[in-house]
Amino acid sequence: MKVYVSLLVFLLYSLASLGQVDTVSRSPYRIYRTYELPASLAVLGTSIFGFRQLDRHASLTAEEVIKLNPAHLNAFDRPVAHLNPARFGLAQTRSDQFLNLSIASPLLLMLSKDLRKEALDLLTLYTTAHAVNNLIYFATTFPIRRARPLTYNPAVPLQDKIGHAKTNSFYSGHVSFSTTATFFGAKVLTDYYQIKGWKRVAIFTAAAVPPVLVGINRMQAGKHFRTDVLTGFVVGAACGIGIPELHKFRQKTRNLSFRPEMTGTGERGFALTYAF
Repeated sequence: MKVYVSLLVFLLYSLASLGQVDTVSRSPYRIYRTYELPASLAVLGTSIFGFRQLDRHASLTAEEVIKLNPAHLNAFDRPVAHLNPARFGLAQTRSDQFLNLSIASPLLLMLSKDLRKEALDLLTLYTTAHAVNNLIYFATTFPIRRARPLTYNPAVPLQDKIGHAKTNSFYSGHVSFSTTATFFGAKVLTDYYQIKGWKRVAIFTAAAVPPVLVGINRMQAGKHFRTDVLTGFVVGAACGIGIPELHKFRQKTRNLSFRPEMTGTGERGFALTYAF
């Protein structure tokens, strides 16, 4: 475990340090702190209750478990339903540790004096990326209710297959949140320092390592199938890269805009528009 953590810290530090050879001329983003920061924090705060409700919603009964058959799974996902349950506990712990390190990794951006000056704007951008990610996660996971791999595993006792949080397999929130965090750091770093070419590739490659480790351990813990992990990675990458890019577009073109809006009844939100 210490080897994994040391490797992860080294990669995250490399992600932050690769950009130090260049200089920042100006912020590439247009950020509406007055609206975005409180709105994103409200979404993230409400998500605490959302996760609890999701766990209750994603329950399985003994009758439902009996109907599950590993043979009905697609060939790509099926092997995950037959992993050794003795390793579930350790894999679960590792996945949580890697997730926590990923979530904290954008703090490494503060190693740069230039970026420290933009700390509040970057915090706003970061919470917005996670807020959007959480909304997508809840909108997907609540209605789909895919049973976790461990519920198909014949080596897992029945009592461990029933109860709460057993049908929220698709998609992996751990992987999605991890990827949002590390790709956000890579995106901001390369945008601010205008890093191109092999350095940019190296930074995003380093950013992909923590989510991959999270995904491997989530599968080894019997929590997610391969397709759950891959989907979580794609959604997380889209949020981590896409939210900063949308704010960047606001400065680059008048055709595409991302701005706050308020209705006549006082409701607040955001509008994404494109003028043809």
